[in-house]
Amino acid sequence: MIVRTRWTVPQSPDDMWPALCDSSMELKPRCPVFYLGTPQPTECRLPDGEGAVGASRQCVSEQGVVRQRIDVWEPPARLSFHMEETDLCFRGIVESLGDTFELEPSGTGTRITRTTTVSVRNRFAAVFYPALWFGLKSVHRFVFCNWQRRPVGACGSWADGGVALFALG
Repeated sequence: MIVRTRWTVPQSPDDMWPALCDSSMELKPRCPVFYLGTPQPTECRLPDGEGAVGASRQCVSEQGVVRQRIDVWEPPARLSFHMEETDLCFRGIVESLGDTFELEPSGTGTRITRTTTVSVRNRFAAVFYPALWFGLKSVHRFVFCNWQRRPVGACGSWADGGVALFALG
């Protein structure tokens, strides 16, 4: 399954790049999916300090941590990583999880495209795809809103948030 979200932020790509690996989520979510169990991100970080291909990255939530390995490191244009392990509730269902961020200048800001690719462990678990898609889409929007440093309500509607792609593959 692929979840893709495009968003424009006021920062330049150079100014936006550090947030991809070192940021705290300070806003409170308004989407009900977070109150139903979707892990709410609280920060992302590079536990070893430096970013590079092969370096560790962590996405921390209130429920646990997703430990990731960086596959592509091309500041300030492209970052890609995959999950190595997690202690979150979906660990028994999700077989693989990978993310790619692509940044491109757009007017005075940056157009960010985040693409998350997920596969589940077996066919039975595929019944979770709609919930996974909705949860990941909510995480994308929540993170982008935090990066904008605007109240969540000012970030617009689902339609304003960019393109959504639901695909199995």
